[in-house]
This record gives sequence, C-alpha cells and structure tokens, in this order.
Amino acid sequence: MPKYRNSLNVDPDDKDPMITRRSFLALMGVGACVLGVGGLVNASFLGFLYPNAMKVPPSIFSLGRPEEVLSRTGKIFNPKQKVFVETESGKVRVQTAVCTHLGCTVNMVETGYSCPCHGSTYDRHGLNTGGPAPSPLVYFKVFKGASGDIMVDKASTTLDWDAAWYSPTI
Repeated sequence: MPKYRNSLNVDPDDKDPMITRRSFLALMGVGACVLGVGGLVNASFLGFLYPNAMKVPPSIFSLGRPEEVLSRTGKIFNPKQKVFVETESGKVRVQTAVCTHLGCTVNMVETGYSCPCHGSTYDRHGLNTGGPAPSPLVYFKVFKGASGDIMVDKASTTLDWDAAWYSPTI
C-alpha cells in the first residue's frame, strides 16, 4: 500500500527517480519551444529557394502591327495591361485604366470613366470630376518599335490628351 493516497511509487524503499508533474510540463514546454524555433529556421531557409520576383507585366509592351491596330476605330480595353486603346482616323493613343485613388480598374461609361470601388468619376479625357481620386488618368507614350510594331511605354506619361495621339507612318 502506498504511503500517500495518490502516489505512483508503490515501494517506498525503491530509489527509482520519479518525474514530477512540474518537471514534466517544463520539459514539454521546452520541447515545444525547440520545435517551434526549428520550424521557423527551416521555413526561413526554404524561402531562399523561391525567387523574389514579382509577377508584373513589363512597362513597354506591343499593341501589334500598325495595319492591325489602325484597322479598328474606337476605344477598346486591354485587360492584360489595364489600358484603353483608342484609335481614330489613322492615329492611336493609350490611356491607363487604373484609378488614381486605390488602383481599381475603371469602367467606361457614357460620360467618361467610373471607378466601381469608391465612386471616383472621370470625364472622357480622364480628368477627375468627382470622388476621392486625387489626380486624372494619364496617357502613355506610344511609338514605333524596331520590329515595326506599335509600342507603348507605361513609364512615360502625359496629361495632354492632344499630344498623346501617335500617327505611325505605314
């Protein structure tokens, strides 16, 4: 019969080392901390295997051959580059479709453009007319590339809608 009611040591003369509840819980806590730190170290080493490049389209892109681009008339939306391409009587210009407030894609409406996220509105030239948008929609530089394609440079912008027109010589 054990000396104490809840004692696990049946033989009081036995010199077996007993582990107490306190030391067991302390060992479990240390073990959990060691496993957690080991997991964080392994995760940080695995982060070096994945490239740190962002998946963004290049700032210069092609619209296509001049014959193809100028055969259309009107304004179309290019969803990959998030731009509006407008062609009219042998000229072309490209305008951004990204709202200047928080970067949502604007929609074409009868009066110009409208942002569905926070209600910013723009006229047909991209000048902001209402809402929280701080600045107008910009036009991008359009030029003829070395391959003969009509190219767009998103890094070069202008707010002058008349100067944004490009007329390629075919």
